[in-house]
Amino acid sequence: MKFRLLKIFFIFNYLLFFLIIYNYSKNDHKIKIGIFGCRHDINIGNYLIKFAMHIKLKELCYDPYIVTTNHKNVNISFINHTTNIILIKNYSQIKENDFDILLVNSDQTWRKWDKYFYDCGFLKFAEKWNKLKFVYGASLGFDYWDFNKKDEKIIKPLLKDFSDISVRERGSIKLIKAHLNIIPKFVLDPTLIIDKKYYLDLIKNYNDNNQNISNYIFLYGLYSLKPNMKLLINKVKNELNYDIHDFNLNNNSLVEDFIYYLKNSKGVITNSYHCTIFSIIFNKPFITFNYKHAGIERIKSLSELLGFENRIVYNRQNANISLLKIPLEINNITLNHEKIESINYLKKNLNLYKIK
Repeated sequence: MKFRLLKIFFIFNYLLFFLIIYNYSKNDHKIKIGIFGCRHDINIGNYLIKFAMHIKLKELCYDPYIVTTNHKNVNISFINHTTNIILIKNYSQIKENDFDILLVNSDQTWRKWDKYFYDCGFLKFAEKWNKLKFVYGASLGFDYWDFNKKDEKIIKPLLKDFSDISVRERGSIKLIKAHLNIIPKFVLDPTLIIDKKYYLDLIKNYNDNNQNISNYIFLYGLYSLKPNMKLLINKVKNELNYDIHDFNLNNNSLVEDFIYYLKNSKGVITNSYHCTIFSIIFNKPFITFNYKHAGIERIKSLSELLGFENRIVYNRQNANISLLKIPLEINNITLNHEKIESINYLKKNLNLYKIK
């Protein structure tokens, strides 16, 4: 009798052990997230947005994948070697069971860049799918409403399937509320919610002793900045005694070089939103020129939040180059608070997913 009871006891514990292992493996399932966004051109800021969101989701123990259309003329080597990436020709290739969660990522995601505008910005390809969907830090690209009535008719029902919507410009909140009757939340650009160490890791193999390091200003301009800059560059050289490192954006540009030369500069001249952000990350004095076609609302919103409005130049003739020798001061208390709030927004929406 005792032997029989002992045998039952061991069998019971044996089964219990395997039940525990089974439940553990089931609950240890890594949730797969598809990350979507519209920009596919040569754009260092967009590459770094993808990188940053990928890093943050991996930190939170998710399995993220950058989904992007394969443009042959764009060098995406940085994304290839720093993230999980899925290249597609069109959005019909994505199947309902490919991902557990669908995330519309930041950048000018709600700007009408190409024919995939409704798919990458509003997940039209997945409109009938029973999936958790949300938007992190979308941008309209402009400080005015660029959607027509047809756009609104398509967009409104699509957004009803999203658990939450957030934008990275405060000015966009009023526009979206007025036209779509939705009040999105404000979050920081993804590049501001990961630790600086991840950017430093990208350039850890750079040897400062082998680079031409001097007292230089990092010049990074999109489109209209470079023309007619000769006078300003001469003033920087003659009055501030700085050289100029002109970072030219092309298909061979390396994200790592962008970070390395900005980090080691004495200051920054730019008209780029993300170059402004990385000047903040690496605590570099900067002046940022208004470039209307790039969407000044992004920079304006961030400058009002962190208190660097005096560094935004709306008229080239009024550029105060002495700011390049004045240490950068921003509202770090606000920045840290918004970083926590932004990460909590991400966590809150991710936690809505339930393993089936």
